[in-house]
Amino acid sequence: MLQPNCSEHSRAAEVAAASLLLLECGLGTLGNAVALWTFFFRLKVWKPYAIYLFNLVLADLLLASCLPFHAAFYLGRKSWGLGRTSCQALLFLRALCRGSGVAFLTAVTLDRYLRVVHSRLRVNALSLRAAWGISALVWLLMAALTHQSALLSEADCPSSEPQEESSFRRLWQEALFFIQFILPFGLILFCSAGILRTLRQRLREPDRQPKLRRAQALVGAVGALFALCFLPCFVARVLLAASRGARACGLRSAAVHAADVTGSLTYLQGVLNPVVYCFSSPAFRHSYRKLFYSLTLRARQRHAEAPGWDLRDSDS
Repeated sequence: MLQPNCSEHSRAAEVAAASLLLLECGLGTLGNAVALWTFFFRLKVWKPYAIYLFNLVLADLLLASCLPFHAAFYLGRKSWGLGRTSCQALLFLRALCRGSGVAFLTAVTLDRYLRVVHSRLRVNALSLRAAWGISALVWLLMAALTHQSALLSEADCPSSEPQEESSFRRLWQEALFFIQFILPFGLILFCSAGILRTLRQRLREPDRQPKLRRAQALVGAVGALFALCFLPCFVARVLLAASRGARACGLRSAAVHAADVTGSLTYLQGVLNPVVYCFSSPAFRHSYRKLFYSLTLRARQRHAEAPGWDLRDSDS
């Protein structure tokens, strides 16, 4: 049994986690809805990497639909009142979409690496049909890896609080989270380094420097995005696992609260993925630029229409 102090709730941590989740839900839904519209109405040429990006958009939109329920869980002081079935469905969909998003982001980086560094390989002649088949296999593989999330008990939904019993399902979840961070991040760093090294050798002429800078920005954005979203949670989960054997309840509670907040940061990937889309095609840059101008224009119109002081109505 945990000591009472070890299971104390931190209202500040729970509100911070819920606020992050709601912000990520709003921004992620807006950004990925624009990306989805661009895929259907503005993208004229589809290539395998575009198919991986399309599936990444779908994963991010489905993940965003889970976040309000997750935020309500934190705002309700980690209590779940919607029943075990809804709890299991939420956990499964959340784990599936987050894992699939990481997988498709890695697939985009790997596709760029093969086309730039190993351009003569036959795999670069992959058909669109084959790319759709690979995408379907990714979804099926992630569903098989995350199906244990649907078997958790109602008391586990969806919580990062430490448990004394080390069940196989909980250990599998922890191992899967670390694998989903270490392997893709290592592969992304390896591919990014290879892409940049090859492009520096090929694009030495001054007139080709803009293309090199765009490629550098793309691979840099993918690496920075992954580190920003997952590295804090990775460190917090390591500290949480290490603190389970400690007797100091203050340390364990701090680790739980840190895991709650940094765990909410992992969903920031769905908000920042549109940065990757912008670097991948001018069609996305045009769509997001149009959205930005539209929002800016509306804000200016509201400001101009706001009632001001009329000197003729003043008593002075």
